[in-house]
Amino acid sequence: MSFFDTDRWSEIWQTIARNKKRSIMTALGIFWGIFMLIVMLGAGQGLGRMFRTVLGDMSNNTMFFLPDQTSLPYKGMPADRWWRMENEDVAAVQALDKVKYAAGVVFGNTLNCSRGDRKGDYALMGFSPQMQRIQPQPMIFGRYVNEVDMRERRKVCVIGTQVWKDLFPGGEDPAGQTIKVGSFYFTVVGVILKKGEVQFGSSVERTIILPVTLAQQLFGRGHTVDMISVAGDDATPSKEVEQLCKQTVFARHLISPDDPRAAWVISTSELFGSVMKLFRGIALLTWIVGLGTLFAGIVGVSNIMLVLVKERTQEIGIRRALGAKPSVIISQILSESFLLTFIAGIVGLTAAVGVLSAADTIYYRLQVETMQGPDVSWQISFWTGILALSILVAGSLAAGIIPANRALRIKAVDAIREE
Repeated sequence: MSFFDTDRWSEIWQTIARNKKRSIMTALGIFWGIFMLIVMLGAGQGLGRMFRTVLGDMSNNTMFFLPDQTSLPYKGMPADRWWRMENEDVAAVQALDKVKYAAGVVFGNTLNCSRGDRKGDYALMGFSPQMQRIQPQPMIFGRYVNEVDMRERRKVCVIGTQVWKDLFPGGEDPAGQTIKVGSFYFTVVGVILKKGEVQFGSSVERTIILPVTLAQQLFGRGHTVDMISVAGDDATPSKEVEQLCKQTVFARHLISPDDPRAAWVISTSELFGSVMKLFRGIALLTWIVGLGTLFAGIVGVSNIMLVLVKERTQEIGIRRALGAKPSVIISQILSESFLLTFIAGIVGLTAAVGVLSAADTIYYRLQVETMQGPDVSWQISFWTGILALSILVAGSLAAGIIPANRALRIKAVDAIREE
């Protein structure tokens, strides 16, 4: 029989339609199985993409060093000693061959800021210009702090999007405008858009960034920094970069190079690896649950096809008696199974993609347009869709194998005698 034989497909449809309630309930099982599989996969892939945006354009070989209490005595210096990192430490780390960029960071306080009658409370942070290379963030207006700002301790600042919205509600370019922060006045030189969430002390949107040297002067920090951010060479393992940086800084402060507690280190490489293992586990669980649900639907299709074969025992027997080949009988049963499963599966797949598209639209309006979150898609990838379709087709054919074998075992004489 030809695949494009309309009489053949009309006959198949009529056979399925004779058991409408049973067919509909079976189709619902397939629909729900593929629907849940696609929705769960979309949610899992969306969460994975969202985590990747947390890092933004930051290199996987990025790490953050914060001083902590020493645990070992070294060269006459006692254990349990507190120490501070300095500008010279930043320069020493930057000079290492395995380090691309190093930036000093100073944590400020949350202060009341104002411009005219517009007010708000925002966090102040002191950054080196290299921070924009270590953790790149798009600029909506103006520029980032630069070396001249650092050297001359200019009273300039870069503001986050929420600060810009609150103090400049008209949406104008604030570059060159003055804002009051606490009892100080600063000239805005740029507006930064959040791309990534890895920032200590405050959220990107509600932060006012100062040149680190100016922050040190305003907060009475001298030449000390609270943290050193480092972007290591991409070809060098993060552990090697970490060890080199610690040895360099520890040597300057008479700290044992083997001290495990003297510095608190956060590595994006280790963080990313741990979280991706978690997401791979979630993805595996999603496939297991989704395929289990889909398998239950396929079993339902197989059962209804067994019922249809039993009800058509005489018909199949007469066809066998008239010389119908086994391949024709098998093709008939598999086609009926394929039609029922494929239609229900395609409807379920379409519905799931529609739900994920609606989630994309809602997320975009709530997060991206308002500049509150990254542009993340919750839709499944193209190859995930192809894989789901392949599973659906394979399942539709598998559902008809047992009924087809049962039909082949029917003897023509016994079938004609059956009432």
